[in-house]
This record gives sequence, C-alpha cells and structure tokens, in this order.
Amino acid sequence: MTKHKNKTNWLNYFRPTIFIKSFADINIFLLKKIGIRMLICDLDNTLSPHFTRWPNKKVVDFCRQLQSNGIKLAIISNNSKKRVLTYTSRLQPNEIIFNAKKPLKRKILKMLERLDLRPNEVIFLGDQFITDIWVANRIGSKSILVLPIINQSSDDSSSRLIRFLDKFIYKKLEYGNYLRLDYARDKGLTDEYQFI
Repeated sequence: MTKHKNKTNWLNYFRPTIFIKSFADINIFLLKKIGIRMLICDLDNTLSPHFTRWPNKKVVDFCRQLQSNGIKLAIISNNSKKRVLTYTSRLQPNEIIFNAKKPLKRKILKMLERLDLRPNEVIFLGDQFITDIWVANRIGSKSILVLPIINQSSDDSSSRLIRFLDKFIYKKLEYGNYLRLDYARDKGLTDEYQFI
C-alpha cells in the first residue's frame, strides 16, 4: 500500500495564526484575554514604510495601548541600529533588537529566556512569511500576518529574493484558502481571537 505524502506540509512553516489587513485591526483586549504577555513586532512595512523616520500617531497610540494593558512590546528588526533606535525613540518599547537576522531565532530566544517568557505567551506581528511568520512558527509562538504597507522596491538582492519567496508562499497558501482576508471574520477571530 502506497502512502500519499501531504505535499503542502512544508507550508505549515509559513502559515500565520491569523491574517488581517493592518496592526490597527488588532484587538488588544482579546490578546490580553488569551494570555499574551508580549507582542514581538516587525518595524518596516508592518508599522511604517521603510522610508518613514518617525512613527505616526496611530502607531504611537497602538503601542501605548498595548503597554497600558500590560502587554510588553518588543521591536525586532533586521534593519540597522541607527534606523531602529531613531524610530523607536518615540515609542519606548520594552525591548529592541536591531540587526536581528530573522528568520534566525537565537537573539529572540535569548530575549525570551531573559524575560522568563514562554513561546505561548508571545505573539509575532509582521508582513513577511520568511522573516516574521517562519521565525514565530519555529519558536512555537502565535503570529499575525498583515498586508505590507507599501510594495517595497530595493536593489538589494537578498530583499528581492525574500519578496519573491513571499509572493510564492502567499499564492500557495491562498490557493489552499489559508489566507483569505475574511478568514478571521468567518472564524470569529476578529471578535474572539480563538487561535487554532
């Protein structure tokens, strides 16, 4: 008897817990309700375009609301020290990691260990499968994928490769109905984040 392998198994590495349009759609009270103690957030194209030096009022208010509800904020970016520290100086997150080298997980795991946080107590927020969702799944945390704020253009070959792979993964997941923007609504996840 021949066993049929599930050809989509590899896609599970890149499946976000939920997929929504923007960080502004996140219900912070419900994150707290399901026991989230820290939101690990990407910066560029998740909170602001890569060319924006400072966070806007919507970003500042979101971050303050997180922290006022007892949810720690970590900004973890692959960008440079200067870029990340300049941007986050107006947010005052609890933790900052620049040059994070996502999807490598070493720096993130060290941070969680230092803060005595378990993977099920944190949730990742990002706009890319390769650098954000994959690292969350490797660690065993929940994740929220958002639409990129802008279509980034870069001459950097590694950035072009990541964007190409992200588009490929997006199409594969969309084909399996894993990434419908109404999926969260249909499952009641916008009202109750019943993460499955």
